[in-house]
Amino acid sequence: MSTYKGTIEVEAVDIPTMARMSDDEYQEFLETHGLFWIDHHDILRSTAAEYPLATRKSQLDILIAALQQCRDRMREDNPY
Repeated sequence: MSTYKGTIEVEAVDIPTMARMSDDEYQEFLETHGLFWIDHHDILRSTAAEYPLATRKSQLDILIAALQQCRDRMREDNPY
């Protein structure tokens, strides 16, 4: 496996701000700022650092399953 390191400035909202967002505000946040995007080679990338998240649908399915496992571990409401 080949990897690389880089430094990039990232802008993000803090946890208390995100916790106060309504579902509609969070949806707007995703649409406006995004957490990921698909590049011109159809690669799913992180918006913050632009690293690849998945290069084909089978990898995206694995990522979705991993996110589902995260979902199962999270609380419905967060105290922030």
